[in-house]
Amino acid sequence: MHWLLTPFDRHSDDGFGAMATAFRASAETLSAAEKDSMAQRELPTCFLLRHAAELFLKSTLIVTHRAFRPDLIGYPTICVEGKVKPLTNVHGLGALYRALVSVLTEHPVELSERARTAWLPMPPELDEAITAIDDMDRRGVFFRYPTESNASKSSNKPITSEQISAWDKDRQGYLKAFVVVDQNDQIVEAFHYDPKLLTEELETLKIACEWLNCFHVGLRMELAGGW
Repeated sequence: MHWLLTPFDRHSDDGFGAMATAFRASAETLSAAEKDSMAQRELPTCFLLRHAAELFLKSTLIVTHRAFRPDLIGYPTICVEGKVKPLTNVHGLGALYRALVSVLTEHPVELSERARTAWLPMPPELDEAITAIDDMDRRGVFFRYPTESNASKSSNKPITSEQISAWDKDRQGYLKAFVVVDQNDQIVEAFHYDPKLLTEELETLKIACEWLNCFHVGLRMELAGGW
């Protein structure tokens, strides 16, 4: 895999895959850090994986288009809701993924001649992960800003005094909460810490990155000689 040891301008995809690998590695570092942290590392971890998935797809699209269309100048264009857009202007994983499936489907002869791997059909697990991520974050901003559906992105959730009194430690675990009281020590408002923030989303992003990295590496080896 020559691209691991050479500058971006020597890569068959201009460095998109190397950047994807770096973002994914950074996400893994965050995932291995302290759990139940007030720093809310879940959001940046998801953001890093989400961006890595996008870059893996763009890398694979560049490699496949250049392999099958040597006359192509620059980057391939992507069809989004009937409009043709430059690759670098598209951030939705669904549109990029459909473009990848399309280019592989449209060149079966070239693919069979140059590749030993049966790249189609796509893994159902990857289909499902891409659909879930695209439904969640079509514009690529959900994990980037607090203003997109912000109620679901904070690990601090409102909780009532009745819910605090009824909290079952054996079933729900220890309660971590910030409680505001008045001068009579009566609860005015309270917020509990949710340690399972974005758990499902994070797992889906990991699945997508795992598969897309496999496509990125494999197709570069078979179609671009490891560059």
